[in-house]
Amino acid sequence: MIWEGAGGVIWEGAGGMIDDEVAAVLAGPLMILVSTRDPAGRATIGRGSGILRDKGNGLAVLMSRSLWPGAASGAVDGGPIAVTCARPHDYRTYQIKGMITAVAPAGPADAAEGTAYVARMLGVMGALGVSRLQLSQTLTDRDLLRIDIQPREVFDQTPGPTAGRPLGAANTPRDAQP
Repeated sequence: MIWEGAGGVIWEGAGGMIDDEVAAVLAGPLMILVSTRDPAGRATIGRGSGILRDKGNGLAVLMSRSLWPGAASGAVDGGPIAVTCARPHDYRTYQIKGMITAVAPAGPADAAEGTAYVARMLGVMGALGVSRLQLSQTLTDRDLLRIDIQPREVFDQTPGPTAGRPLGAANTPRDAQP
């Protein structure tokens, strides 16, 4: 799997679910919301602390177990997951739905990615007028869990006429009217 910036964004793998535009958003600064299910099937949510390229055909998201225990306990191998990623400066938003393929405490490399993500987002959000104090209860690199995901569906969730539109090679262009 390749995910590059500068000269063009390329994503190989994920069954072709992640195109260049989605990959560009995933590679940039973004806020991440993770949703899993509790034992009764109810949605649970948590804030992500980083999104990573996986070595196979998927991706991985980092999330604090201690800050988001409900969503963390719902992250089980083989379970469903939705990850919503939004660029904070323009609200370009995508939701990736899929199946969890592995769950484990973040290793040292993943923890370093989580720390870098939090530092980057504190800077990005600070430039947009959101204080560290406001983010201190939702954005953390403590007690990170790595959740590996095999994407099954990708949706444009950017506010506007295309919100909710499924993306993929067989779908209509992003700017088409519903």
